[in-house]
Amino acid sequence: MSLSPGSQSPSVAAQQGGYEIPARLRTLHNLVIQYASQGRYEVAVPLCKQALEDLEKSSGHSHPDVATMLNILALVYRDQNKYKEATDLLNDALDIREQTLGGEHPAVAATLNNLAVLYGKRGKYTEAEPLCKRALEIREKVLGTNHPDVAKQLNNLALLCQNQGKFEEVEQYYQRALHIYQTRLGPDDPNVAKTKNNLANAYLKQGKYQQAEELYKEILSSHDLELATRRGGKGLACLPACLPLS
Repeated sequence: MSLSPGSQSPSVAAQQGGYEIPARLRTLHNLVIQYASQGRYEVAVPLCKQALEDLEKSSGHSHPDVATMLNILALVYRDQNKYKEATDLLNDALDIREQTLGGEHPAVAATLNNLAVLYGKRGKYTEAEPLCKRALEIREKVLGTNHPDVAKQLNNLALLCQNQGKFEEVEQYYQRALHIYQTRLGPDDPNVAKTKNNLANAYLKQGKYQQAEELYKEILSSHDLELATRRGGKGLACLPACLPLS
């Protein structure tokens, strides 16, 4: 999926959209991600809570680094399916970031996206969609309308709309994301195939079998070419001979 709601690790989700983890939290962040990825939440959660307590004592609650720690802890809770706790923490982080960084900062977009992902996982698509749209608007303004991170947000927004049956919007979002990936990253970038697959699935759900088939053929053709290239070009010479007679 391109990046569907719920598919991102805390590391990716925290840094997506031009926002990076502050230097003084990076080592701790990496430790938390390592433990969480191993399912060792009994270590990851206390680490987050201790860091949060230390940050609040040294910098006060309304500090951007506190918001970052809240965001990381929320994503760990999300991975444990503790959705209420995660939602409360993300809303707190969003308030801090809006107050301290402004409403159009990449960190605000990251938190909005994480909230949208969380609501999506809970099936609350109507609540998730406006959050995702606002994150998209911020990223378009900060990064430009043709940035790959904008395409990621478009993929997330398309999935939320698909779950609500808004297929006209779904097609528009996927097609725009596909255009961004193709023009900015090239036709062979993995995100191109992933987005084509997402769009093809949307076509299938609408009974648009011809459009879906065309995209699937493009994906398979690209995959076959990639395999041939990895073999040092040995497979390329036989391709014409392998084609059926017209």
